[in-house]
Amino acid sequence: NPAELHTGDSAGSATKLLTRHNAAWIAGRQLAAYEEHSLKNDRGLDVQFWTMRPTRTTPGKKHPLVLQIHGGPSAMWGPGEESMWFEFQYFAARGFALVFANPRGSGGYGEAFQRANHQDWGRGPAADVLAAADFAARQDFVDPTRQVITGGSYGGYLTAWVIAHDQRFKAAVAQRGVYDLPTFFGEGGIVALAGPPTLANTPWAAYGELMN
Repeated sequence: NPAELHTGDSAGSATKLLTRHNAAWIAGRQLAAYEEHSLKNDRGLDVQFWTMRPTRTTPGKKHPLVLQIHGGPSAMWGPGEESMWFEFQYFAARGFALVFANPRGSGGYGEAFQRANHQDWGRGPAADVLAAADFAARQDFVDPTRQVITGGSYGGYLTAWVIAHDQRFKAAVAQRGVYDLPTFFGEGGIVALAGPPTLANTPWAAYGELMN
């Protein structure tokens, strides 16, 4: 819903809503809800993840499952994830179940968790997201024979890694992925995220961090 116009006095009280731009359209829409879960991985770390049912389900009907993987790899997702809200709801509205996780290396869970993917961008994080997918595939509304995997940036990297090592997925979409770190060093703009140039955030220092 876009921003609406209100009137009120200088104290911010006695407000009155003047517009309801999309009220009629929104009234006919239904949103899918998140369900929170957690699992313990092979390193004893708690991995938080979420599932979403399709917006409309019929008892006994099985739905395809989409495994979504975030970028970073030190980003993090949650039920208030603005960047993916519309995409998640789009798929749910079209009959897909979803699962998304914060695998080892994600931010928000402390330094040890974030460093747990050190020199391990593939096997360890893949095990975490696939364990979440295993859980989701056992739900009574999911068809385990129809699974899709997708992700962007680092999520694209891990998508490509997974489909080279696991054959469960019927389709995969690796989006804008970082597939080769030396190439990324030459053409990526990630150094700009570190702020004004200093000796510590030069391209070669960033490359060293990526390779470590």
